[in-house]
Amino acid sequence: MTMWLIGMMASGKTSAGKLAAARLSVPFFDTDAVVAERMGCSVAQLWGTLGESAFRELEKAATSNLARKDGIVATGGGVVLDEENRRVITRSPKVVWLEASPPVMAARLGSTDERPLLKDSDQPTETIVAERLQERAQLYADTATHRIDTDDMDIEAVAMTIEAIWND
Repeated sequence: MTMWLIGMMASGKTSAGKLAAARLSVPFFDTDAVVAERMGCSVAQLWGTLGESAFRELEKAATSNLARKDGIVATGGGVVLDEENRRVITRSPKVVWLEASPPVMAARLGSTDERPLLKDSDQPTETIVAERLQERAQLYADTATHRIDTDDMDIEAVAMTIEAIWND
């Protein structure tokens, strides 16, 4: 079985997903990491060099390939923007939306230039994530079979909830 973790950046997909997968003794994959490894550079470098549309095509290929594997897959926050990605992901019986509010995501992100959506903007991080969340929330809701509000949870608690969903 493939379990997908979807949601915005800083919602806990990678951190909690890795922990849950380790404790469940199942493989863990991250679509961003797969793309970065394939291209031999970070997502930020790839985004800066080739642009968002090229990144999204690589992300789509990674999503399609990972759908054939068993384990937990953390996706990039924008994976749901593509209809084909949503179709692939929803073939799985377990798609978990890790939700977090804009203030919490902004606090978790701090100041970073590793996130392409934040890198070249003069807007406050909270404003950027709030706008992206507004654009994507319905897509996350339509794609997910489960939801976890991570605002008041540490990574351990999120991982335990993911494990419970996996075992359900």
